[in-house]
Amino acid sequence: MAVGSFPDDHNDQPRDKHNTEISNSNSNSDFLPGSPDEYSEYEDTFALNETPLSPPSEKRRSRLEREAKVQSRYATGDELVELRRKVSELKEDLSEARDDLDKITNGRRRVYDNYRDDEVRSEIIAAKNHISEIEASIRELNGKDPEYVLSILSERLEEMEKGFHIGSGVETREEELSKLKKEVEEAQLCIPHLNMHGLWVGKYGDHGYEMVNITYSGNTLIATKVTGDKNVPKGQISFTVDLSPSPPHQSHASQLEPIELNSVASRQWGKKFLPRHPGKGQVASEGYRNAQWMEGQLIMVGRFFSFAWVPIGHQVFFGRPSAELTLKMMRAQEEDDMKRDHVEVMRDVVERSWEETYWVERDAAVDELYYGTDGCFE
Repeated sequence: MAVGSFPDDHNDQPRDKHNTEISNSNSNSDFLPGSPDEYSEYEDTFALNETPLSPPSEKRRSRLEREAKVQSRYATGDELVELRRKVSELKEDLSEARDDLDKITNGRRRVYDNYRDDEVRSEIIAAKNHISEIEASIRELNGKDPEYVLSILSERLEEMEKGFHIGSGVETREEELSKLKKEVEEAQLCIPHLNMHGLWVGKYGDHGYEMVNITYSGNTLIATKVTGDKNVPKGQISFTVDLSPSPPHQSHASQLEPIELNSVASRQWGKKFLPRHPGKGQVASEGYRNAQWMEGQLIMVGRFFSFAWVPIGHQVFFGRPSAELTLKMMRAQEEDDMKRDHVEVMRDVVERSWEETYWVERDAAVDELYYGTDGCFE
């Protein structure tokens, strides 16, 4: 059964070599993307060679240098996953350190009458310094997390736009607002799943290659079919992904944990963790009937990504299409539309002919009945 079609039985569907069961829990799943060699079939499909045909312009080179400088401030990939785990550990340490301080200040650890006041005071100071060091470490690490920074900046931007921020004047506020918007854009630039706009191609099982256009509406990624199939046609949404960030002062526990690759796959792909995000995938019967949504997951795999329809254990692997493939698929879709339009025209002609025939025959029957009656004046 091809991905996107409506299954008659969720538990007994064949899978191709890129389709793997995905866990719908927050724990790591058994999903592995396979080795890069398995995707050699995509080399002529995706634009793997990103070398520009001509040297970049001065303006483009300046923009690339500016983007590289911004991205150097933040952690990405495996480094970002390890950074967040370190932050979680530090938050646990911070909680314990605060509990220890409470015990000291409340006198539950010892009876202070047996000690000099300066000893107690020194212990309290040491505990507070320890807490300050942990908090500083957390702030430093969070400052390298682009999603955390984006959450903080977005909150500030929202407050400023609502007029809650008190500036020294209209001109000053406009300067601050412009600067804040620029910082928000820079943080977004360093978050891969927020920069997936545009065309992607994936192999939808037996339906073959199909093209989707990714756009964003708030924190929702939307993949709309540019080319479709007999189940979910073009113009319909193939899947959506919830990219809502965690609140700045909460952990990422509510989000899906990254998939941790085994040592073999990690060496092959050059990364240990694959980030993933919850979503919804659409399926339908032939003719776009019985359309419904089911749980899904977006899985980032380097420059590629896959989307998994969790209940039926299917996934589609996506990459950027080459210019040649884009034109080819668009032309094929246009030809298919023309054929479909031709069929619709012919069907309409047949239906109108049948209707005309019906009324002609009916009129003839009425005439025969009427004029065949005795005494009818003709």
